[in-house]
Amino acid sequence: MGTLPLSGATSRETLEEVRCRLLADERDLTFAADGDLAYWQRVAGESSGPIVEIGCGAGRVLTSLGSGERQLIGIDLDSAALSLAAERAPEADWICADGRTWRRHGTAASLVILSGDLLSIITAPTDLEALLRTATMHCGPKGQVGIDATLMDPQLIANEVAGEWSIDLERADNDFTTVRRESRIATDPLGRPNTVLLEIRHRSVGADGQLTAIYPDRTPFAIRAWQPDEVRSLAAAAGLQVVRVGADDRLRWLLRSAHE
Repeated sequence: MGTLPLSGATSRETLEEVRCRLLADERDLTFAADGDLAYWQRVAGESSGPIVEIGCGAGRVLTSLGSGERQLIGIDLDSAALSLAAERAPEADWICADGRTWRRHGTAASLVILSGDLLSIITAPTDLEALLRTATMHCGPKGQVGIDATLMDPQLIANEVAGEWSIDLERADNDFTTVRRESRIATDPLGRPNTVLLEIRHRSVGADGQLTAIYPDRTPFAIRAWQPDEVRSLAAAAGLQVVRVGADDRLRWLLRSAHE
């Protein structure tokens, strides 16, 4: 999702497997994101006008808001995810584009959303600043930019480097089977600050306790543990200032243009 199509198909996967994994990733987020859908519904209810989500994936957040008379615009690089999003909400505008460079003349959003731990898969400050500039440019007068991401401790993830597989979460799936998400971390070969390679796999837990792979394991990808001061500085460079801060365990902020 976002500037990196994490959920796109690989040569080993069928379209049905891609769809299955997209839905599994969404359920993981809903399970672990500390009520983010309720948060976005509340924030959206405080405004009127178009809503833009950069890195929308398959539309988990946008489709939860209820369009009514409001224009919903989702931006993502993953065409498979956007196809699913369009099935869910054909009335919305789903655009395959890079969030760092996307521009649409005349778009003045009341809310621009950066959600779903999009920040963690962006590893370069220049890329994050570019993403925030896109948000700034498409935010209308008195509009807001919302950020929601897991706040990760760089030391904690560094301590997990070269470790064994660990269980991130266990949840009941729609068919009432138990799904276990496991992960392990490796050193970033490029040596980027506060960055590691993350490998994720999903297993179905049978009644006998045996684990069965749900779909092919994902190729390891880089994640960065962004810290609040870093994000605040890059937001300021993009013309945004923080106006509301949420709980300490998440980077859940609302920002506005510093030039209003």
